[in-house]
Amino acid sequence: MGQRRKMKQKKHIDADWAGLPDNILEVIFERLNLMDCMSISDVCKSWRRVVAQELSDCQGHGFPWLLMSGEKDKRVRTCISILPEQVWEMLLPEAYGRYCWGSYQEWLILVRDLGSYKLDIGLFNPFTRKQVDLPGEWNLNHKMVLSGPPSLENCICMLIQSDSQTLAFWVPGAQSWLQHKLDGEPFVDGVFSNGSFYLIGNDYNICEIKGANIFAAIKRVDASAPVAFHIERHYHEVTMPDEHENNGVLKYLVESCGELLLVCSGLGLNVTDRIYFSNDYAVPWWNEWDSEHLVGILNRLGLDNSGTKDWGIFSLGNKNHETLSIRFRGNRDRWGPVWFTAPQWWCCKNFTLT
Repeated sequence: MGQRRKMKQKKHIDADWAGLPDNILEVIFERLNLMDCMSISDVCKSWRRVVAQELSDCQGHGFPWLLMSGEKDKRVRTCISILPEQVWEMLLPEAYGRYCWGSYQEWLILVRDLGSYKLDIGLFNPFTRKQVDLPGEWNLNHKMVLSGPPSLENCICMLIQSDSQTLAFWVPGAQSWLQHKLDGEPFVDGVFSNGSFYLIGNDYNICEIKGANIFAAIKRVDASAPVAFHIERHYHEVTMPDEHENNGVLKYLVESCGELLLVCSGLGLNVTDRIYFSNDYAVPWWNEWDSEHLVGILNRLGLDNSGTKDWGIFSLGNKNHETLSIRFRGNRDRWGPVWFTAPQWWCCKNFTLT
């Protein structure tokens, strides 16, 4: 009896896990979250192939990445993937000589400083290698906001010039930017959500401009007429708690899962969930190409920077009071990195098997 039990214990099944039928793997993968799918795709090439096929149709979904700054004159740019925690050196000869001004999903906003306050602006997708050239502009704007991928016919690009309260719009096929002047309190940030552009003023009130109204206004503009034109807009009053400070608080609008969020950043704010960079710029209208004189300023002033090399601290909580904390290393004398999205299908196909 004891001998038979020992024989049973030695018995094992030599299964060919790499040979599982695709339909079985698809059923398994449908029950897993994204990170688990990415992890098990490293088991073997056949599993990775099935995961890649499943993710190939997931347009607009992907992983948060950071594109490092200070690499304008390099053909290879350093990217950091937050969730898989990997560093990826991406060959981007199309971005050589250009600064990254921001992003929309996987599209990068690239800028070449032409001097004399003039900029050459373009949109570039590093994963599909598609490029869209935009009309040149003066170096007076501090942010660009997109309504959607520039490959769409109804895409709208909006430039924000806070000091003069001026907006500029571009749509596919336009040969120049169309200017629009706003009234009231100067605005400090903007975002696109649910068919509208939203602009927040220093008094927390929000101006809404519908994308449909922009297209309607552009159609009314005569090509031989001045570039300034009128757009219908709506205002939303925002009431903040009495104890909420305003002085020294930076205000940002963020779109997340269809919701419009107000994010405040500043000293003295009691915020538990935070995404913080020690080299975040102090004013939102600074740009990397205007701030190269700040590189290494701490060392030039004789200040010790050796103990403050952590440039990223992520502390995100949930309803169960569980937190996700991630720290990265970097040089805070350098301009802050740019967030963008790496598509799921690309990550699955290109990350090497571990």
